[in-house]
Amino acid sequence: MCYTGIISAGQKVEHYEMASYGTLRKFAETLGLTEAVSLLEATMNDEKAADDKLTEVAVSAINVHVNEEAEG
Repeated sequence: MCYTGIISAGQKVEHYEMASYGTLRKFAETLGLTEAVSLLEATMNDEKAADDKLTEVAVSAINVHVNEEAEG
C-alpha cells in the first residue's frame, strides 16, 4: 500500500507551519525581540527537519510501490 497521500498532507501542514514561523520570526526581528527570534528560528529548523523526514519517507514509499509493481 502506498501512503504518499497521507505523507503529502503532512507536508502541507509542515509548509504552513514553516510559513507561519518564518513570518513571526521576521516580525520579532523587526521589533528587536532577539530571544523570540532565536526561539522561532529553532522551531523553524525543527519544522524543516520534519519536512525533510517526510520527504525521505515519501521517496521510500514510492520506491517500495514501484518495486512491488515491477515484481507483480
